[in-house]
Amino acid sequence: MNVPENARGAALRALIEIDEKGAYAAIARDRALRLARLSARDRALATELVYGVTKMRKALDHVIGVFAARPIERMDPVVRNALRLGAYQVLCLAQVPVPVAVSESVEIARAFGHAGAAAFVNAVLRALVREPGKAVFPDAATRPVDHIALKYSHPEWMVSRWLARFGFDETARLCAANNENPPVTVRVNTLKTSRDRLLEELSAAGVEARPSPHVPEAIEVRDGGGLFDHRSYHDGEFFVQDPSSMLVSYVLGPVPGERLLDLAAAPGGKTTHMAERMGDRGEIVAVDVHEHRIKLLEQNAKRLGIHSITTVVRDATRLLSGAGDIISRPFDRALVDPPCTGTGVLRRRPDLRWRRKPQDIADLTRTQANLLAVAGAQVKSGGVIVYSTCSIEPEENAQIVERFLEEHPDFSLDSVKPYLPREFSQAFPEQGLPYVETFPHIHAMDGFFIARLVRHANV
Repeated sequence: MNVPENARGAALRALIEIDEKGAYAAIARDRALRLARLSARDRALATELVYGVTKMRKALDHVIGVFAARPIERMDPVVRNALRLGAYQVLCLAQVPVPVAVSESVEIARAFGHAGAAAFVNAVLRALVREPGKAVFPDAATRPVDHIALKYSHPEWMVSRWLARFGFDETARLCAANNENPPVTVRVNTLKTSRDRLLEELSAAGVEARPSPHVPEAIEVRDGGGLFDHRSYHDGEFFVQDPSSMLVSYVLGPVPGERLLDLAAAPGGKTTHMAERMGDRGEIVAVDVHEHRIKLLEQNAKRLGIHSITTVVRDATRLLSGAGDIISRPFDRALVDPPCTGTGVLRRRPDLRWRRKPQDIADLTRTQANLLAVAGAQVKSGGVIVYSTCSIEPEENAQIVERFLEEHPDFSLDSVKPYLPREFSQAFPEQGLPYVETFPHIHAMDGFFIARLVRHANV
């Protein structure tokens, strides 16, 4: 395919792959960028276009449908995605002049498509520019699900669930937050440097960064141009991680010299944070079913200079079948970070909202409950389990914990609050009694659930 070597050509290539082949947005973007020789600025624009169009696809299709004589699902993939690119720039990217958005979309339609593609894209986008008010959303009072789902580009089933739980205004705020571009947050590797020192190094290199207000080792990067080319990255002085994810290791509270179990551990953000918080002294057994993800964990640990992690490739739900090996000895603490729907990280995973189905919740809760039960069998008397997900669905969170406690009377729920960073507790005093539940629209961080369980000491 003869593709223009510019940001919009790369974005269109990625969007067609997502649309036609079901590719993950990040993978399709990376593949398209490898094929195009772009400046750092154009790479950033291509990423914005791929992620933005993918997030806003439902809303964009609704608007396009108002002005196009042909249903969008019956359009050629080139035309459909060129229109989405153009409409996204016109409606959502104020920094792109409208004439440029239209003309560039027409040009990539011409380069990719058939003879009439460019003319059709031109006609639809010009009609949108002339009469933008013609594209209206369903009435919020009479059709609240459709209104939010179309305006904020979310699946109806998600919106319906959240409306029943949160009400209209909060659901709208949550969906709007899911469409924002989250900041890049990095975790300082305290085994190698301090936050102040790393901030100085990044500033000297032209990276715009500031301390994140809620976790002591977190840094928020505002302008990350060259961040991963910087010496401090290659020397393992930081790891990209959202503050809500960093809270998990605080709640677990590892102590130097202890033996820890991390189930479904890869790619190792929480695993390596646990190691840093225990001074890399002790042992962490990190288990994951996917060998390629375990290798990524090992690479991350090596870059960070961490030596206390032992990796195991195994289905963690069948962990007890390996009696006699490293798993068979009891652990002081265990982290259960199971596969989940990821509804708390939709702003970071642009295609996830379209991949998830209602049945996924029921399917995943079986694995979640199994992993928590395995951890319950592995921790010693007086030991601690932390259960955490990046979902905001009660079935995957509090209900899993409550069921576990009913079936395991030798465990009790422990209030999370005493273990949280002081800065977080001061900002959000309602959190940690007994769980942590964060939301993008409230806490400006990923949606997470964190619970702490303690096994009764033998009397």
